[in-house]
Amino acid sequence: MSTIWTREELIELIACWKAAYKAASTGKSYTVQGRTLTRYELPEIRQQLAYLEGELAALESGRRGPVLVLARTRR
Repeated sequence: MSTIWTREELIELIACWKAAYKAASTGKSYTVQGRTLTRYELPEIRQQLAYLEGELAALESGRRGPVLVLARTRR
């Protein structure tokens, strides 16, 4: 399974979500002329950014689909 995004789309989306992060850091919601806008919460934005950055990394590395990582812990 490959990513559904192009590199340009991912870069544009990451820029948009970074702008949303900056906006959300100044306050959760505000009202203008009786209309209220509620912004995303910072953890949701971070999660979306992590997803998009993972998609970009996968696209740039040529990796296709999810990668299974196994780890052993020492006792």
